[in-house]
Amino acid sequence: MNGLLIANKDQGAREQLASLFDENEYNITKADSVANALEGIINKEIQVVVLDGNYDEQNVVKLIPLLKKCNRNISIIMVSDEMPIELVRRIRQEGIFYHALRTAGEDNYEEIFQAVSYAFKKYQENTTTQANSKQKERTMFSIKSVLSTIAITMMLVTPAFAVDTATTYSSGILVLLFVGFCALLIVAQLVPAVLVLFGMTKAVTEGLAEKRAAMKNS
Repeated sequence: MNGLLIANKDQGAREQLASLFDENEYNITKADSVANALEGIINKEIQVVVLDGNYDEQNVVKLIPLLKKCNRNISIIMVSDEMPIELVRRIRQEGIFYHALRTAGEDNYEEIFQAVSYAFKKYQENTTTQANSKQKERTMFSIKSVLSTIAITMMLVTPAFAVDTATTYSSGILVLLFVGFCALLIVAQLVPAVLVLFGMTKAVTEGLAEKRAAMKNS
């Protein structure tokens, strides 16, 4: 469920903002400060924050990067009265998602509602992109491991094929045991890498199939 934090010192404003969102779709946390809901942000239970920018203008610039460290994908929507241009510029540089000026009437609440909806959409897109990127990195690592193992195997096997067949083999049993042990080590490394590669390929294929099915249904 979408985790939404509404941080505002004004209880009436908190309740009014919370009433905009369906509780069946959003898990809403209402607090008079971000600090009281910091645990939910760290645990990624809260993905979007609607922050009252007037309650602490001096420290709000420091607060935003701290929240980003707790969850780099978190979206922060600030609602405030007129603020100094320099302060607004600094807030935007810190990575705020949206800045809404507080105005009277339903248009202001509609603007905030739209900003929150879009913020959750972008959060899901960023999370999916990062997950796919990590999946590709793991797949590439598995492929490199397999290729490295195959290369080592070929290096060991090639000299054996290059031996003159007319020469009588005279090595002792210890040499055979050593070669067999080396071959066993190579096989032991190759099998897990192949299994991991197969699992990654299967997961990616199933994910693509689900996306295509979802696109057809929509």
